[in-house]
Amino acid sequence: MKKMVKIVGLALGASMMVSSAFAMDSSFDAMSKAGTHSFYVWCTGGKSSVQTADGSNAKDAQAKLAAKNGNSCWPVWQGLKGASDS
Repeated sequence: MKKMVKIVGLALGASMMVSSAFAMDSSFDAMSKAGTHSFYVWCTGGKSSVQTADGSNAKDAQAKLAAKNGNSCWPVWQGLKGASDS
């Protein structure tokens, strides 16, 4: 029983460390901040993916990804990456 509790505790601790490493700020205020913004790039034809772009704000980063991915894709903002590190 002690071994099981220890394993569960270690797994829980590891998952908390991983989730904090990928923390994003998806608040309304984060959209106006400069940095690396994360987007779900939705594409017709099944080539959708998660991508990031640097920008002075979310709209600037979104425009960069839209230009890069062409007319059949649209980036949907997910959050500002690494916001919890600051």
